[in-house]
Amino acid sequence: MSNILSLVGKIISWILFIGIFASIGLATENPAVMVPAYGIGMALILGLILFSLSLKKRQSLESIEIPVYLKTVDGVIAVLLSFIIPVIAMNGALYFLQVSNGVTILFTLLFIGLGTVGVWLINVLSQKLKILALLGYLVLIFTSALPAWLIAPVDASISTLGVLYIVVIAVSCLFWYGFTRLYKVINKIND
Repeated sequence: MSNILSLVGKIISWILFIGIFASIGLATENPAVMVPAYGIGMALILGLILFSLSLKKRQSLESIEIPVYLKTVDGVIAVLLSFIIPVIAMNGALYFLQVSNGVTILFTLLFIGLGTVGVWLINVLSQKLKILALLGYLVLIFTSALPAWLIAPVDASISTLGVLYIVVIAVSCLFWYGFTRLYKVINKIND
C-alpha cells in the first residue's frame, strides 16, 4: 500500500512540476501555444532525467554505464534553457520593463553566479570553516530578494512579481541541474 501511495505522490509531484514550469508560457505573447510547448519541453527534460536514472539503477545490477553524451546533452539543454527563459519572459509578459536581451542575460548571469557562490559556500567551503555556511545562506537570501528589490520601483504588482519569481525558480532549477550534470561529466573525463 505504501508503494502505491509513494508512486501516486511522485506522479502528482511530477505533474505539478511540469504544470508550474509550463506556466512560464503565460509570460509570452501567445500563451495558448507556449504553455503546452513549455509543458512538453519540461516533460521531455524530465523524461531524459528519468531515463538516465533508470539506467543508473540498472548499472548497479548489470554494471551498465550511462552514456556520457546523454549527460552532456541534457546538461547543455538545461543550461541553455536557463538563459533563454528570462529573455522570453522579458519579451512577453514583462515587455513593459523594456529591458534589452543583453541586460536580461547579464542579470541572469548575476543571479546564477550569486546562487552558485551561495551553494558553493554552503556545500564546499563550509567543510573547512563552518561560518561560511551562514555566509552562503545569507548570499542565497540576498539573491532571492534581489529581483523584487530591482523590479518593485518599476512595477510592484502581484502578477509581475509572480511571473518574475516563476522565471527565477525555473532558471535556478534548470541551471543547477545542467551545471551539476556537466560538472560530473568533466570530472569523469579528467579522472
